Amino acid sequence: MLVLFGVGAALLVAGWHLTWFLTDDAFIAFRYVSNSKLGHGYVWNAAPFPPVEGSTSFLWVVLLDGIWRVVGVAPPAAANIVALGCALLTLAVGTRVLVRWDWRPPLRRSRFALLGIFLLGTVTHRTFVTWASSGFETALFDLLVLCWIVRCLAPGPLRTLQLAILATLLHLTRPEGVLFAAATVAILAVR
Repeated sequence: MLVLFGVGAALLVAGWHLTWFLTDDAFIAFRYVSNSKLGHGYVWNAAPFPPVEGSTSFLWVVLLDGIWRVVGVAPPAAANIVALGCALLTLAVGTRVLVRWDWRPPLRRSRFALLGIFLLGTVTHRTFVTWASSGFETALFDLLVLCWIVRCLAPGPLRTLQLAILATLLHLTRPEGVLFAAATVAILAVR
């Protein structure tokens, strides 16, 4: 399992290097972070201009701001490394789920082959690999979606709280995250 994951992770990093870029729209979030670091808060322009919300990912802005303040790495340098970390965590969560899955006897013998297919399919998926860089929050959103799905499928005493936290983080990461918040409310209401 670790060997398969290691190969998958190495392929992801290689693909990340090949497709590495910073999209111009990522600099919108970077500007909000920069203004915050300068003491103006999360605004597009400092006073006397009125505050304008123009970032679609509040959580990404806060995360990059925290990294810059704590570690000293500015958003253009940090964003793609954080996104790669999120993509690697997505592979790790997917690997963990597939290894621990309660496979039916006919498939139990094939679980490592299925893991290999999952890893190869993911790290060769052009969209996944490309958006593991870019400066955007896409890899973070992917990771949170996978974690939300895993929590939906797994029983546990803290499941309700974990689903609520993940739905909130999804909503703070991208506008469509509100759908996961609504789905969480629906899931909890059905129970």
